[in-house]
Amino acid sequence: MKAWVLGEPGGMDNLQLVERPRPEPRRHEVVLRMRAASINYRDMEICRGSFAMKFPLPIIPLSDGVGEVVAVGEDVRRVKVGERVCTAYWARWIAGGIHMAELGTQRGGPIDCSAAEYIRIDE
Repeated sequence: MKAWVLGEPGGMDNLQLVERPRPEPRRHEVVLRMRAASINYRDMEICRGSFAMKFPLPIIPLSDGVGEVVAVGEDVRRVKVGERVCTAYWARWIAGGIHMAELGTQRGGPIDCSAAEYIRIDE
């Protein structure tokens, strides 16, 4: 599959189109075929290297996207193949106050996200 990867900061011009293996879902995960992605200001700052937090590179950027579920892992109950879903900025935060979000689980940095043909995410 094709993915845009940021190998070093410096701006959107530093994104490289690469081939990567298509992800397979693990327990409680789904694979999305991405249909749309958008660039927000945080994404731009990460690509420039000016975001407040630094993430290990390379990374597949962009936290916002919409895709179609094409594969589900074991014990997935919230979605099924064929459904369209959007990515959530915090990988495992589905309800409650911001204190419920897990640090280090932000999509588009440090977790790979929407700038790829296929992505694997928590259900």
